[in-house]
Amino acid sequence: MLSVLAPLCVTALAALSTTSARAEEVDEQPQLQMSKPIRCMRGPEGRPVRVQCEPEGGGQRCLVAPATNAYTGEMLEGLGMCTSEEGPEAYAALAASGARLVPALADALPGYARSDTGRAFQVKFDLMNRLYIGASWVPTFQIRDRGTGPTFGPFARGSAEAGIHLSILSPHARARHELRILEGSATFDDLELNGVVFSYDYQHRHRRPAFWLSTFIGPPAVFPVAARTGWGFRIFSVNDRPPAFRNALDMEFGELHLSWHPWQSRDMYSFLRLEAGGDFGHYWQNRAEASEGLDTGQWYAGPTAAVRSRFSLGEGGLHMITTEMTYRRPTAMNGVHGAPSGAAINRLDALLAYEGVLLAINDQPLSVRLTAGGNTRNDLVEDLRSVELRLSAGLRMSFWAPPRVFEPMPELEDP
Repeated sequence: MLSVLAPLCVTALAALSTTSARAEEVDEQPQLQMSKPIRCMRGPEGRPVRVQCEPEGGGQRCLVAPATNAYTGEMLEGLGMCTSEEGPEAYAALAASGARLVPALADALPGYARSDTGRAFQVKFDLMNRLYIGASWVPTFQIRDRGTGPTFGPFARGSAEAGIHLSILSPHARARHELRILEGSATFDDLELNGVVFSYDYQHRHRRPAFWLSTFIGPPAVFPVAARTGWGFRIFSVNDRPPAFRNALDMEFGELHLSWHPWQSRDMYSFLRLEAGGDFGHYWQNRAEASEGLDTGQWYAGPTAAVRSRFSLGEGGLHMITTEMTYRRPTAMNGVHGAPSGAAINRLDALLAYEGVLLAINDQPLSVRLTAGGNTRNDLVEDLRSVELRLSAGLRMSFWAPPRVFEPMPELEDP
């Protein structure tokens, strides 16, 4: 696994430095603004150009950008609308008027830049809207009660992952909806499987009060309360063959929670979230029994709690840090194999992750992802407690990630 990832990382870093140098060169050349009027003309050689003029002193300063690709000669993509279509005589008249003609880059859509050849390339990415695949190196360390002592998992342990993220901002409702679909991972060699079919989270920044609180200690007063609450749920998640309990299978059929956001960014992309809820599912100490149906193993239900956060660094969406700490206390609803009904277990998971875009291939970003995490759990039968620590370093290839655009939100949400 290391032999595959190492050259990829070196290539990615080299390309990143080249891209950064090219971006600095592009920034030195003026660029037409899509928000201002643009005249489309034919230049002296009959080639299409885009012209944007502004007053300068007693005359005009006009930015002139080719409308075709320097390599292919084809019309550029991602251009704004022309306010007028004019022939070569208009360009000649503009030059004769004494206007200062300045070579420039053509306009580009928000989240895109132009190279000196005219090609538009994406420079901002919304990593919460994408389909992704990835591979990583995942060394694992574990301790188990009454076991053989601390053990270190395969040093060359690798993992493959895939999933779909959707994040929908509703400006008029001042709300954000986040979905994760068919997200999962599988480790190589020992084949641990983790996945979730569907999860949903809702958050808002409502300004209209949810209710009014009146107090009568001292002079009567009334206060608006607009709590940043939300909710979410998860449907069918699986944890199969975890390192400490290689024969176990946990299938969580559903989870529902309420949430509160002590802090949110203006567009709710970054946040700190507290969750409290409950889940139910089925657990097999011996995963082979799962083939015999749900009459084997144990049904469980119990409370859940979590603290999650996401921080986007900068406005380009190129760097993101996420943290999460989750607690589950499933209680057995039926007794089996020496585990009595009503037995409860504690499960605590924590994760810190960083993801940063290195480069993009045809505007599809390749990012590096680094994580550090751990969990502790005990089983229902032997009441053995395990502590697992893991690190990971890998690459993610994302597809169809749109530019991250900051949409202004109204002062008040729609009633």
